[in-house]
Amino acid sequence: MQTTKDIPFHHYSETYKYVNITDGHPALSINPDFPFVMTRFDLMGRRAQAEIPHRHDYFEIIFLEDGAGQHIIDYESYEIQTPAFYLLSKGQIHFWKLTKGLQGSVLLFPREFLIPPTTALNQEGDLAIFNTLSKAPYVLLDDDNFSKIHGLLKNINEEFLRQSDCSLSMLRAYLHILLGNLFRVYAHGQKSDILDNTNAMVRKFRQLVSENYLRVRSVQEYADLIGISATHLRDTVKNITGYSPGQLIRQELIFEAKRRLANTELTTAEIGYSLNFEDTSYFSRFFKRETGECPSRYREEIRKKYNIKI
Repeated sequence: MQTTKDIPFHHYSETYKYVNITDGHPALSINPDFPFVMTRFDLMGRRAQAEIPHRHDYFEIIFLEDGAGQHIIDYESYEIQTPAFYLLSKGQIHFWKLTKGLQGSVLLFPREFLIPPTTALNQEGDLAIFNTLSKAPYVLLDDDNFSKIHGLLKNINEEFLRQSDCSLSMLRAYLHILLGNLFRVYAHGQKSDILDNTNAMVRKFRQLVSENYLRVRSVQEYADLIGISATHLRDTVKNITGYSPGQLIRQELIFEAKRRLANTELTTAEIGYSLNFEDTSYFSRFFKRETGECPSRYREEIRKKYNIKI
């Protein structure tokens, strides 16, 4: 029986294990039962700047103040920019190829911390920035907004270290404010007004696709989930993003196919089945049509490029 080795996960519950030890004591005390962590790269071991592909079972906000090299996200390489925020979704693949070590802060939290299942408010929109940045995965700060957001990070760190009875509520509120501010900074640099209601609908569509692409492939089904017509969805998404809804759905499938090709020993047929393609030969044709390469060729090239060992 063939065995497979999927890409490793970094688990939130094990974060405390990877803090640097000085004179027998951890540089930062982390409670694995507290659903929020704020730390710095200099307090954490090499795992925080891992050069092998990995995923997290939590959301991550990285504020880079210094560093150089490449940040590889979903196997797309980006030159490190500073000062800037990088936002990584749960399950997203990333790693570093550094020419200079990283300096800055890192915020870690599970989805349930930001949006508790019992909340009566719909705050899913605050996760939209994680999807919005999929093609431009950082928010670069200028002098005008640096001091304001840096001050907010200072408040978050003070509240995290306090960890009093009301700290969770305070931290959750601060996090919503931080994400809102980052989204405004990002939106200010865009050609169109991504904060209007039309763009909000497009963000909702992209969020639904990121959560449901394995089982929902129909544009009509997504239109029904949003409560609009399929024609309105097609026209609006095309006008805002330059892509049709179908293209964005296929992009999510391709991203996941690439992850599994790079980081597992599953055959092409097995990957096709795992992505709910009943006809595995069609999956191969689909992959080549969308990427210009057959799956086996992509697997060979991406593993060689990033020295991925399975």
